[in-house]
Amino acid sequence: MKIRILCGLTAVAAAFALPAQAEGWFHHHYDTNRTSYDSGPPTPMVDGSAIHTAASNPDDQMLADKVADALRDDRGLIGATVTVAANDGRISLAGSAANVSDAYRIQNIAKSVAGPGRVVAGSIDAQG
Repeated sequence: MKIRILCGLTAVAAAFALPAQAEGWFHHHYDTNRTSYDSGPPTPMVDGSAIHTAASNPDDQMLADKVADALRDDRGLIGATVTVAANDGRISLAGSAANVSDAYRIQNIAKSVAGPGRVVAGSIDAQG
């Protein structure tokens, strides 16, 4: 009986502790010239755009970071707000762009980085 209670309490404690420990791990910046995470600061966005990533595992986070970095590097996307989410190697986009042309550009950049057939869902709304 005591062993059963002890095992149950240990499982509950682990269930609360592991997500807290993993949180910081997924938010490290990925450098495209490396094959692992770097604990350095994220790339500053000098044009004022807001491009964010989300993923459920390290491989998906690396893919989302590559797409987000490509979007940040495109100097023509001033004012775009995009969330790049990766799940099982597939990309979903959500957000807004200054105009229809920028919305298409965002989708095309994501497709070129992620690969054919990997941008599966999402919408970028044109503001202008």
